[in-house]
Parts: sequence; C-alpha cells; structure tokens
Amino acid sequence: MNPAFFVDETKTLDPAALERLRKLGGNKFAGDMIDLFLSYGGKQVAEARAAWQAGHLAGVAGAAHALKSSAGNVGAGQVQKLAAQAEQAAKDASSEAAGAAVAALEQAFAETKPLLEAAKAGLI
Repeated sequence: MNPAFFVDETKTLDPAALERLRKLGGNKFAGDMIDLFLSYGGKQVAEARAAWQAGHLAGVAGAAHALKSSAGNVGAGQVQKLAAQAEQAAKDASSEAAGAAVAALEQAFAETKPLLEAAKAGLI
C-alpha cells in the first residue's frame, strides 16, 4: 500500500464538527447526522470498492466524491481526506493508487465508525 494513504489515527474524528451540528440542531439532529453518515458512508465505501474491483474508476471517483463532504459534516477528517485522495487517483486514471486509497478509506471508515457511535451515545 502506498504510505501516503495510511490512516493517521490521531486525526480520525474532529469533535468540533459534532459540536457545530449539536449547536445547529440539537442533540437529536447531531445524532441523526451521525446515523445518516454511518449508513450512507458505509454504502459509499462499499460502492468505491466494488467500482475499483470492476475497473470502473469513474465509479470510484463518484462514490468517493459523495463521501467526501458528508465525512466533513460529522468531523470524520481522515475519511474526508482519503475520499478526496481516492477521487483524485481515480480521476487521474491511476488504478493502483485508487485501489490503495480505497483500502485506506475502508480502514479509516472502520476506525471512525465506533468513535462516531460513542459520540452519538454521549448525545443521548
């Protein structure tokens, strides 16, 4: 795997983003946004993987692009960064780099999921 795509565990979740959501719409809204991201984000990560495995780089770019902004909304900075990298690698038609980025994106999403679930539990 390309070292540029390794997950930086120290930057997995930005609590300030969740605080902004909480201030915007309250605890329920922030919790709903976390749920939406976890559901939608998981589908987008799987879609990026499937597209890469099928050799469909435009599909990788599309799935990664969709994930990029939703990750930012909930403070999943590492997911956002890796989604941007996967999108760019796919647009550059670099299958190897896109595959490495998608693998790192899967790891980052898996590491971020329990952090967001814990953050949501703290909102209740």
